[in-house]
Amino acid sequence: MFGIGKLNVVILGTGYMAGLMAETIRGTGIAKICAVGSRNYERAREFAKEYGFKKYYGSYEEAVDDPEADLVYIATPHTVHYENVKMALEHGKNVLCEKPFALNAAQAEELFALARDRKLFCQEAMWIRFLPFYEQILNVLRKGTIGEPVMLTANLGYNVGRVSRMVEPELGGGALLDSGVCLLNLASMIFGDDIIRINSHCTYTDRGLDAQETVTLRYRDGKMAELTSSMTGISDRRAVICGTEGYIVIDNVSNFEGLDVFDSSYNRVVTYKRQKQKTGYEYELEACAKAIHKGEKECAQMPQSQTMSVMHMLDYIRQQLGIVFPQEVPQEEAPAKEVSPATAPYEEKTPAEAAPAAEAAPEEEAAAGGDPAFTEISE
Repeated sequence: MFGIGKLNVVILGTGYMAGLMAETIRGTGIAKICAVGSRNYERAREFAKEYGFKKYYGSYEEAVDDPEADLVYIATPHTVHYENVKMALEHGKNVLCEKPFALNAAQAEELFALARDRKLFCQEAMWIRFLPFYEQILNVLRKGTIGEPVMLTANLGYNVGRVSRMVEPELGGGALLDSGVCLLNLASMIFGDDIIRINSHCTYTDRGLDAQETVTLRYRDGKMAELTSSMTGISDRRAVICGTEGYIVIDNVSNFEGLDVFDSSYNRVVTYKRQKQKTGYEYELEACAKAIHKGEKECAQMPQSQTMSVMHMLDYIRQQLGIVFPQEVPQEEAPAKEVSPATAPYEEKTPAEAAPAAEAAPEEEAAAGGDPAFTEISE
């Protein structure tokens, strides 16, 4: 078994995220670049030359078939994640795939099942879950400096409305799967996943995609999260965690840079800054290398169950907004009996509607196909 530093990585794709991973590998001793694969042979050659490695392929299949590859990092458009991950797994390769892991929950579930069947490592690259500064955020909350956290607001917006992958339905475009998925993960990291209601609203592009949206999450314990993402406007990328005795302001929710803690009189009481880092990707790369070295099939920071939880939220939000990608079968044509309880509507009930459900036995709830995680009981 290879050790950390001996992990050979094949990169699929030659865009920004692929370059970031190549730069990370080149600047650390965590792994080695084995090769790059692209649909365009010349682009693969140029990418390899830019980042200083020798092997490059003019097809994804040739790249995942490289006998020296220990891990395939997938940085291709959203809509081909499914086929690329599946191809890599079928070639016996461990996988680290950029967010969102797949186009929808059904695809993700199938891929994780294939990875389990092949006994391979398979991981979503949600890098904010691996950042060391996340632990600092949790430590501040554990101290009780702001009392009991009750509300999270967060935003992430970029002016990328002319970028092809953002505006093409065939490429899984829209703000939700690009930046909204990061905010859903942030909310999960702070408040967990016991959500009883999701409300979403958006403005649409001329091709029916979400240009920007707000998503409100209501949790069983009364906490709430308000998340705003955009591909047409530049935001301050901040998050605010409101507590009963103060609040926290997090700078840059896409790559935590620091946080300020304020008391109930709006006085800043302490500031924390993140440690120096190379690209920020070194943390997830190191976690993957350690997990593979130990024979583990996922990273503790982002288990497959967590990916599935967020994928179900994305599916539900897109259903609310009426956004279906060309690669998907229209949701209304799917037989109702095949819908997983995990994708049941996150819709709270009125007290009159909730009362019978609250009195029902657990066996009766299960028989009816209900899921208490997505149905509010009476208060």
